Amino acid sequence: MEMEKDMDTKEAGGRIKQLIVEDVKSYVRENQGNFSEELQAPYYEEPIIQFASADDPLFEEYKTLIGPDHATPREVLERSFGPGSYEGGSVISVVLPISEVIRRANRAQKDGPSREWALLRTFGDENFVTAIRRHLTGYLSSLGYRAVAPLDTDWYSIQGTASGPVSNWSERHVAYAAGLGSFSINDGFISEKGIAIRLFSVVTNLQAAPDVRTASNHAGNCLLYSKGICGVCITRCPVQAISKEGHDKIACMKFVYGQASRDFAMANGGDAKSGAGCGLCQTKVPCESRNPMRTAR
Repeated sequence: MEMEKDMDTKEAGGRIKQLIVEDVKSYVRENQGNFSEELQAPYYEEPIIQFASADDPLFEEYKTLIGPDHATPREVLERSFGPGSYEGGSVISVVLPISEVIRRANRAQKDGPSREWALLRTFGDENFVTAIRRHLTGYLSSLGYRAVAPLDTDWYSIQGTASGPVSNWSERHVAYAAGLGSFSINDGFISEKGIAIRLFSVVTNLQAAPDVRTASNHAGNCLLYSKGICGVCITRCPVQAISKEGHDKIACMKFVYGQASRDFAMANGGDAKSGAGCGLCQTKVPCESRNPMRTAR
């Protein structure tokens, strides 16, 4: 009887997991917030949705790798629902691939982002990504589960350090835990749909089967790390913030959020706080919209 109960639970979890995947894809496909009237194109294409176990030991390791303040899924849920409320769960991580129209415009740029990329920063990265995070937490609640998007909590923060900004919930590290890809020399994240993406996550008490991590190591999808070839993103950076030694977060941040970036965002109808971004190291590179290691092995 116990075995049958376990099988029923797994089957139910599998069905719920599929419902969630279909709901997120539908929201990206149909919600008007993902469509730019000015560009006559969506901000994001079909997403990839994967799950990590909330009890994956990697989340504890992140306290050493990233910093002691980086939250575990247990901490996320207990901060919202009270001490002792944790009984296991999942972390849902989503890759939102930036649309071809926006990527194509940015490929032509050499000194800074395109108008299309600037619009993406405000209306895609800020407005739509916030909306879909909240939609997913609401959808999970409607199914009877507890759910929290850490970036929408009052405890989420980004702290300055000597080497650059560090957050207490890293969407890239969460995506790695969920098996969505690996890191890169420029501190981006290379998924099966490339590096020109945005990420978001939700923590829930739903216990769904976790997806498998397939990257050979933490930087397994990066050609430069894995095979010693490429480095195109190094030459694309307009402020020389990327080298074979890694990524200068501070130089990058000053360019992406500096006054010139804020002015360009506002000139194109965006929000100064969001800045215009850059994205040159994510476009016109071999990993722009695919995992380059699939063809380089």
